[in-house]
Amino acid sequence: MNEDRKKRGLANGKFFTAVAICALFLGSGNVMAAQTASDDSQGVQEQMQSISVTVTVVDTKGEPIIGANVIEKGTTNGGITDLDGVSKLNVKPGAILQVSFVGYTTQEVKATSVMKVVLKDDTELLDEVVVVGYGAQKKVNLTGAVASVDMNKTIDSRPITDIGRALQGAVPGLTITTNSGEIGGAPTIKIRGSIGSPNGDSKPLILVDNVEVTDISMVNPDDIESISVLKDAASASIYGARGAFGVLLITTKSRSKHERLSVKYTNNFAWRTPTKTPEQLPGWQQADINLQGVINQTKGSTAFYNVVGNMRVDATHVQKMKDYWDKYGYGDQFGREMELGRDFEFRDGGMFFIRTWDWYDEYIKDWAPQQNHSLSINGGNGKTNYNIALGYLSQDGMMKVNSDNYKRYNANISLNSELNKYVSIRTGVMFTRSDYDKPFNYNSDLYDPMYYLYRWQPMMPYGTFEGKEFRNALTEQKSAPITTKEREYLRLTGGATIKPIKDLTLDIDVAYSSVENRYKKYGTPSLTSGYEIFTARPSVEALRDSYGSYLSAATYDYVYQETGRTENLTANFVATYAKRWGDHDFKAMAGSSLEKSEYEYYWAQRKGLLDPAKPELNLATGDQTTSSSHTWWSVAGFFGRLNYSYKDRYMLELNGRYDGSSRFPSGNRFGFFPSMSAGYRVSEEPFMQSLKPYLSTLKVRGSWGMIGNQDVGTDRYISTLSTSVDSWIIDGKKVQSTQKPTIVSSTLTWEKVTTLDLGLDARFFNDALGVTFDWYNRTTSDILTTANLPATLGAAAPYENMGTIQTKGWELAIDYRHTFRNGLHFGVTASVADDKTEVTKWTHNTKIPTYGATGWWDKSAYKEGMVLGDIWGLQFDRFLTEDDFNADGSLKAGLPDQTKVFPAGYQFAPGDVLYKDLDNNGEIVKQTNTNEKGDLSVIGNALPRLQFGLNLDAAWKGFDISMFFQGVAKRKLWAAGNQVLPGFTTGEPFYKGAEDYWTPENTDAFYPRPMDYKQSASGNYSVNDRYLLNMAYLRLKTFTVGYSLPKVWLSKFKVQGLRVYFTGENLFTIDGVKPAIDPEIGIRTAGTSSDQRNFGRSYPYQKTVSFGIQLSL
Repeated sequence: MNEDRKKRGLANGKFFTAVAICALFLGSGNVMAAQTASDDSQGVQEQMQSISVTVTVVDTKGEPIIGANVIEKGTTNGGITDLDGVSKLNVKPGAILQVSFVGYTTQEVKATSVMKVVLKDDTELLDEVVVVGYGAQKKVNLTGAVASVDMNKTIDSRPITDIGRALQGAVPGLTITTNSGEIGGAPTIKIRGSIGSPNGDSKPLILVDNVEVTDISMVNPDDIESISVLKDAASASIYGARGAFGVLLITTKSRSKHERLSVKYTNNFAWRTPTKTPEQLPGWQQADINLQGVINQTKGSTAFYNVVGNMRVDATHVQKMKDYWDKYGYGDQFGREMELGRDFEFRDGGMFFIRTWDWYDEYIKDWAPQQNHSLSINGGNGKTNYNIALGYLSQDGMMKVNSDNYKRYNANISLNSELNKYVSIRTGVMFTRSDYDKPFNYNSDLYDPMYYLYRWQPMMPYGTFEGKEFRNALTEQKSAPITTKEREYLRLTGGATIKPIKDLTLDIDVAYSSVENRYKKYGTPSLTSGYEIFTARPSVEALRDSYGSYLSAATYDYVYQETGRTENLTANFVATYAKRWGDHDFKAMAGSSLEKSEYEYYWAQRKGLLDPAKPELNLATGDQTTSSSHTWWSVAGFFGRLNYSYKDRYMLELNGRYDGSSRFPSGNRFGFFPSMSAGYRVSEEPFMQSLKPYLSTLKVRGSWGMIGNQDVGTDRYISTLSTSVDSWIIDGKKVQSTQKPTIVSSTLTWEKVTTLDLGLDARFFNDALGVTFDWYNRTTSDILTTANLPATLGAAAPYENMGTIQTKGWELAIDYRHTFRNGLHFGVTASVADDKTEVTKWTHNTKIPTYGATGWWDKSAYKEGMVLGDIWGLQFDRFLTEDDFNADGSLKAGLPDQTKVFPAGYQFAPGDVLYKDLDNNGEIVKQTNTNEKGDLSVIGNALPRLQFGLNLDAAWKGFDISMFFQGVAKRKLWAAGNQVLPGFTTGEPFYKGAEDYWTPENTDAFYPRPMDYKQSASGNYSVNDRYLLNMAYLRLKTFTVGYSLPKVWLSKFKVQGLRVYFTGENLFTIDGVKPAIDPEIGIRTAGTSSDQRNFGRSYPYQKTVSFGIQLSL
């Protein structure tokens, strides 16, 4: 009944929304008609003082634009062009006409009796200027690999809550990954490859108004004016050590473009639902697989299977479960109360639960609401202008019980003032706060509320007996305390621009920013479950006795708090001189920057809470433990850039930066890092003019540059002593110990990142079709890694600059835009990028990685020639059959010996995996020593390859529609856990497809014979090519339909713009991944790690449907 009520509520909500929108449209038309009638009385008088104007509006090709708005500026007088692009109206002499149309730049022209107005495609405006390091350049004159984000298509027209996710697939070479669907989670951003150096995280430098932001999710998308991605060294080197692996430049809306007051309000109301839900087998079928597994394991000597404790499965139980399922299904008609004898029973020393439960439905909501609001106010008065932007985001989590929730508050205020023709000043304040509350499941190995959701089979009782609950994931979730995560970001900026003489500009900017993270959790001795099903006394009396007696262990009776605070101080001084002499365009820039960062962290824990309802440190009486840390670093840099262009045809750029970092010894702290780039606009040559407009633009460009990487740790050159508390107890106390000092290298210095980039930019058919291509080779040399010293040294080997890795890749982007005679505007943008990273030099360790792809982030497993992300494994040949065995059960001669890849004492049988003997030595081995790979080979790569994006958009008479597809064409993954490998973990569920296991009647099965593998990544589930996951996918990332009311209507109500829209995100996905696993899942986060049993137990990814308005006054 509740489900029907929900569906009816949603249907009614959609109906009333549609009615409201239609009423708005019709009402606008009626009001316009009424207004026209009321204006008739003044028409004759005004006509005597006006002139008649005939306006023809065309595009750059001379084609008429139908439906363009023609309005007399400062009035409500206007009209819309007809099928010939013509509009006629009466205006005052000397009036200014505003001519606009979706997809074109608005023009203001003085009215004449007969006039023709040519509107240019707004892509021309977007192409005009691109923000680069400490300045801006015309896009046609760019010589480096710089991509600008189309704000209109990527952000402005979409209900974006996280700018990182909005950029996914929007820029070739920009990789955005999300480790789970957890609300408030920040995505991981990389430029040109996942690994630039094994030290640090290889993330790009993210600058918001030239101030670093470590978490891009703290920025309100509605505050952003432009985004530029600096990919190559020539473009990013101006930022020095902090931009070694690219730069993301974000410019906020810091000033008004008009003197009048302008107000813009946008909102979005959304409903989120999981993209995928686990499709588990019926409970009786899961129980049967369990039973078959234990029978196979024990050669039939055991007739029952222990799920957990004395919760059992046997043949009689399986049949009763099947009969119950066929008759009652999940037994919803009985409610939550379970009946002894019908739903469960005690016999033969065990507990047998006959009724099964849809645990996912018990735990996860069908949908969760979300709302987002943004308000911006800007304006100006004379030479002073301001901008005020406020934002609010609220997201409810997907958990039904003790649910999580996330809230974010944004404020961005800026003020600009021109004091005189020489000096202007600016100041700004940005503040963001986020609050995330979620249950803390202290009974989970991972303190993750998703852990136990996926832990138990559907026979685990989720109901009640005699009104009291059994112990299960739901009861633990109910009793779990709430953890709170608070984050505050503050940025204060101030600056001045001085123009002492013509063509010279001096910019001075100072910024202070701080990020404070506060985290609090507590465990209480409260009831964690009801009836105890783990007891060794299976009886009703035992259940009754245990109710209320199962309390959390004393270990969890505590309160824990931690605070981490980072403060950054940045100062920049930049001098720019630009001059043009005839055909020679010259621009020089020089400057200096100083950045200092300081981080403080402390945590405290105390046991023995006096009152579980008030978990505070001073309200506990037990042992107290505290710790803290304090680190800092600083960077000073001096830089310069020289740009030269001749006839806008031949272009050259030279950059240099002299950087110093506190992370290196005093003698090696400074380094000089040069870069250069050049471009040739072939299309501007006289001999190419005959090809226009078929070939509008053709530019070839190339760049080379070197940047230093300082993200190697703050104290690698300092010999340190570490302290710890040992387990030894002397005089009743644990002993405090100090470890031996570390050995350091006196020659430690910068890692060096060198990039070669070759690119081509072309546009065809009067700029309608565009193509951009880049090929690059990025080499990171002098990588810090430990030296190869004898074990008799007695201490850890010091770090030295001894490694090199190389990333090669390419990027392709194509766009096409066209406006038809009927006013239909159509556009398509497609991009694809690929890269591969290889270790080209490593001083030691030639070991073959033997498990999945763990080596790609673990530099201790690096070896020369290794391709990062490669998965080493065995190759599946076939399943063993009865013909492979002798009468005594031994394997026949001629088959390779597999005992080294199966557990000791393993009894082979039909249905086990037979691997390929690649080296033909008669045995299967993973490796023979550190230099030989045995029967291992590269069976896949875990890093995303061939990432692509496709955007389709159209607009006509105020209506707009867009579809954005994104995906990965090539990615493999080896993963453990029952969602991938049935039977891998004892007692866990079996999912759809797991029933396709080997039996004498099903020899073409996909999975081997059932076994209890007890989390063993060996034997049938050794890393092999048969059970690799294909993580390639195509996803409809965004689908949006909107309508913008005509300005001629809105102007009567003093409204500048009003757009209503509907959006769906992640609406469908095409992939070949297991049902409950989203193809975007990461592999290095709790709940997602590929080499743990908990793979796939992540917070569900979500698809979203939403609607909202964008209102401008």
